[in-house]
Amino acid sequence: MLNYKTVESGVLPCEIDISSSKDGVYIRRNIKKIETESETGVLTKYQYEEAFVSHSEYETVSKDLLVKQIFSEDNTPEFDEYKKKLDTPVLYKNGKTYKPKWADLYNKKLNEIIPVMNAYGQLGGDISKFKNLKVNIYDVEATSENAEMMSVLDIIELWFFLLTKQEEYFNEYKQSLKN
Repeated sequence: MLNYKTVESGVLPCEIDISSSKDGVYIRRNIKKIETESETGVLTKYQYEEAFVSHSEYETVSKDLLVKQIFSEDNTPEFDEYKKKLDTPVLYKNGKTYKPKWADLYNKKLNEIIPVMNAYGQLGGDISKFKNLKVNIYDVEATSENAEMMSVLDIIELWFFLLTKQEEYFNEYKQSLKN
């Protein structure tokens, strides 16, 4: 993870600066233009967060930044906080904790199970058998003691709970960008 510090400049900085230093690369984010009135007129300065990495470190960092761009991920502290929240366990009604980012995993599993159930029913099978089918779902502790036997309906409820948390955190993230 990059170590950013807040700095100011009278010149609009570029986000990636490979030419200012022979020792490395400046990576900047969250650039804000600040204008203030003075006796001589309007003064403009820029405030931003800046990290410095060696050229060899930049090779790795630049790949990470490119991947973030491909997946529409911001290089902002607000986005970092959002991603952190998605990876922070939340308490579910069963007393166990799960990470909101796991909603995607459960959605994938449900998208595998439900078509099979539907095909089974279309072929004349009794899909009510799936109501009683239960599988072990592990919480963040990932121990057998904390595994919870869940039906398809239980998994759907857990998925919806985690998806709702994802949306809550995404809305907080978007709101923080407006502030």
